[in-house]
Formats: sequence, structure tokens, C-alpha cells
Amino acid sequence: MAMAEFEKIRVTPGWAAAQRSGGYRGEGLWVYARQTRVAFEQPLCAHFRAARRHACAENDAMLPGLYRDSGLSESGGCWQLFPEEGLFKVTTAQGRSWFARYGLVASWNHDSHSWLWGWAIPPDRGMPAPPLAPVARLREQGALHGWQALTEPALMVNGREGWRLAQMAARSCHMPLVYRARVNEANTHYFVIDQPCWTM
Repeated sequence: MAMAEFEKIRVTPGWAAAQRSGGYRGEGLWVYARQTRVAFEQPLCAHFRAARRHACAENDAMLPGLYRDSGLSESGGCWQLFPEEGLFKVTTAQGRSWFARYGLVASWNHDSHSWLWGWAIPPDRGMPAPPLAPVARLREQGALHGWQALTEPALMVNGREGWRLAQMAARSCHMPLVYRARVNEANTHYFVIDQPCWTM
């Protein structure tokens, strides 16, 4: 099954509400409340920053080896998604293939910097439950600690902050691989992927 494309929530940095609070300048974690149409920078408590730092350090230490061993760092090859089964497939340039469970962390728009959490994708988009379940754990963690950046469906972030959020998701759902891929002209999807299982 081919992966469906999702429309993004268009968060425009130039909105008056964002301008009143200083305006988004491409840095930080900004929460976008759809009900009030207000975007504001999310203050990050020391506990959140420590959790993010720990998740990123752990993931940064593992990723080079995982990318090398899984063939994700090689040129060539391709990847496919099977959302109904929640499986991510990679075929390397040498023709070897592996499968692994995956979670869709978020869809990020390069132009508006809008970030839509996977768990917030509207049901009418037809995304099956398996890829959305793993990342829901990060939302639960955010609710437990009162971290609004992990519980609001839409944010404004840059690519670096998006990668850090994906690393937090990987740690939360115990899936070691973090991967991002451009899925159309405007959007990149961030994924967490479990340990690969190579086919014969």
C-alpha cells in the first residue's frame, strides 16, 4: 500500500497573534493553538531540556552504527511503507531488504515550519492506527510532565528542533532509528523505526 499524503495545517509565521509576542523567527519550539489561532514560544523547563538532551545524546551515539548496519547511510536503494501493517521496508543498493515496525512521528512543512504530530493526523486522512500508536507514548509522557510542546497537535519548529523531537519520540517508544524523508515538495515526514529484520 502506498503512503497517503497529508495536508498540512498551514501555520503562517506572519500572523498578528505571533507578531504581538515577538513573532516566530525560525528558532525555538512554538505552540500553535488551533482553537485560538495563536502561536507562542513554549518556555522549556529544565526537566524537559534534560530529557531532550539525554534522548538526543543516546540517539546520536547509536545512529551512525545503526545507519551503517541497516544500509540507510548508503547511496541508492529505496524505502517503502506498509501502513496497514505498520512496517517500514528498506531495499539497499545491493538489493538486500529488511523490514521493521515504524511510527510516524510528524509531518513538517519546510515553508511554514508547521509540525503536525502523527497522533494528530485527522482520522479522515485514512492513516491506519499501527504507525500512529508508538508516538502516542511521547504525548502521554508530555501530559504526565505538563510539557505542552508534546501535547499540542501543531507546533512551529525548524528542522533541527524537529529532529530533536523525533529523537525524544524514539527514546519514548523504544525504537532506535530516527529517519526523515521528503514526501512531497513541501513536506518531510519524521519516522521512528524499530530494529531491522533482514530478509533472505
